[in-house]
Amino acid sequence: MSLRELLRSPPPATAWVLDSDTAAVVYRDGKGGLHCASEPVPAGVFEIGPVGLQGVDSTALDPLLARLRGAAEGSQTAAVVTPTAWFRCYLIEADRLPRQQKELNDVVRWRLKKLLPIPPADLRLSVTRLPERDGRRQVLCLVGIERALTALEASVRAVGVEPGLITTRLLALAARRSRDDIPVLVIQQEPTFLSLVLLADGSPRLLRTKPLAVGGPAQPAAIREVGLTLNFIREDLRMEGDIEVQLAVENEGVESDLRRWLAERPGLVPGAEPATPLCAPNAVAVRVGAARLMPAVAVVAGGAR
Repeated sequence: MSLRELLRSPPPATAWVLDSDTAAVVYRDGKGGLHCASEPVPAGVFEIGPVGLQGVDSTALDPLLARLRGAAEGSQTAAVVTPTAWFRCYLIEADRLPRQQKELNDVVRWRLKKLLPIPPADLRLSVTRLPERDGRRQVLCLVGIERALTALEASVRAVGVEPGLITTRLLALAARRSRDDIPVLVIQQEPTFLSLVLLADGSPRLLRTKPLAVGGPAQPAAIREVGLTLNFIREDLRMEGDIEVQLAVENEGVESDLRRWLAERPGLVPGAEPATPLCAPNAVAVRVGAARLMPAVAVVAGGAR
């Protein structure tokens, strides 16, 4: 299965964009036009810990979502797009993997004991088998805390919407690409997290996530991590041809420095710029920001542009 198949076909007409300080909704009208609305999120609505989202204050979140629900009347099912830092995502490789999904989940939970400081029984897993490569089998595993996800789903259902898909910004962006003939490197940054995924033939070949120091200089850390990743791609994965680079970066300084740095590296092809405005009204799109809206637009638009 490719990452594009993780998104629904046909795509959901509505996507909720959630963050610690902003909630937004992106929805597609009957003519295909994209619209959006947003609300500020009070401090403390989402509790974030070392493994991501670990608590939701539903008494504060429910009325906020109800106000946004009014902007997208008629949508009964929606995707929910969260910061990548709210989940943990891994590429897990093995010589052999169980055929049965339950047994596969048990194997993944056993692997996660060594990676996460939380009992595996408290986690919710989404495990996707990937194509075999060079005799090795891989799965893509998205991991969240069960009690937090249950509370988040309950808040969405409380306003009359069924959460048909919960995904991260990184995985939503991984389905958005402008060409299919070369590998794609998606670089996604949010205030405390940097994420990179390399896709070849529609499937991940490499995935890296790195927490960023709160209040620290983000530019050097981001450029250093991207540089290490590109060296690994060229030297260890032996990908010598062109690579398309997609950027979704919240910090303007990080984005500017990254674009300059990437422009000096041979063989890197800038990804297509998103349409402007991403959704109407433009004032809302500007306020929420392209880095937060692009993943939702990719989901609602069906991934590929």
